Amino acid sequence: MADYQIFSDGACDIGFEKAKELDIQLIPFYVSIDHENYHKEILEISLDEYYRYMTEEKGYPKTSLPSIQDYIDAFRPALEAGKDILCITMTRTLTASLESAMTAKSMLEEEFPQAKIVIINSWLATGAQALLLMEMTRMQKNGKSMEDVVAYVEKAKEDARINFMVGDLSYLEIGGRVGKVAALSGSLLKIKPIIILKGGEIGVGGVCRSRKKGLSQIVDVTVKHFKESGEDPADYIATAGTTNIWDDMADFEAMLKEKVAMDYLPPFQIGATIATHTGPGTTGVCFVKKYEKYGF
Repeated sequence: MADYQIFSDGACDIGFEKAKELDIQLIPFYVSIDHENYHKEILEISLDEYYRYMTEEKGYPKTSLPSIQDYIDAFRPALEAGKDILCITMTRTLTASLESAMTAKSMLEEEFPQAKIVIINSWLATGAQALLLMEMTRMQKNGKSMEDVVAYVEKAKEDARINFMVGDLSYLEIGGRVGKVAALSGSLLKIKPIIILKGGEIGVGGVCRSRKKGLSQIVDVTVKHFKESGEDPADYIATAGTTNIWDDMADFEAMLKEKVAMDYLPPFQIGATIATHTGPGTTGVCFVKKYEKYGF
């Protein structure tokens, strides 16, 4: 069985330290706060600096996806070492990172015809993408083949969810990512939409006018999901995340644990790629089904 290396674009928000621990190779997005110079997220510009620009200067950053060359440069060492490649990307509905990876795959397959390079649209982003990666690496560590991991990803991405509250709808408007929540714009920009990301598509799960009520609604939407789907929450791993507001995260996590008995990992910080379009204050919960629950 050929050895394989797991990759992801940086939209997973798993962090470079955790990625190194799990032997996941990350290809970061680029962010710009002056709309001219772009820097690799976290590696070349810190999240503290990024969120200071958004909150104190009321700025609207820009993002740029990893280039084809970024993917080629990331994949090549693994291919030269004789490994196959398994890479997941942020959902295609929010970025063209998938296309960059697919083009890199086509170019490298000419140079490494014996190698297997698999690129998958995760249908996810941020913490849910990170949870999926953690399950993938757990499968790899437990001796599962790349084919089994691919089969798991294709199943898990259908059941995974992100339920979150947008920090500031104006960022969705300016970033051109409003889509199905377009009806909430204009004079209603002061509201906080509850967004559900499922199947790679964004949908509206509700609206609120205060952060406290929004967090409670996220819990209710999560409870409703398991009630309607008939799924057992105990089959899932989960994590709560926020951009830059931590004061109420312990209470939010406690509410989630009380109402939805999933296996929770510590809360994480949502990165610049996502926050550029959802604004500071974005908070939510991500959950992904454990691989054993599909029979692998």
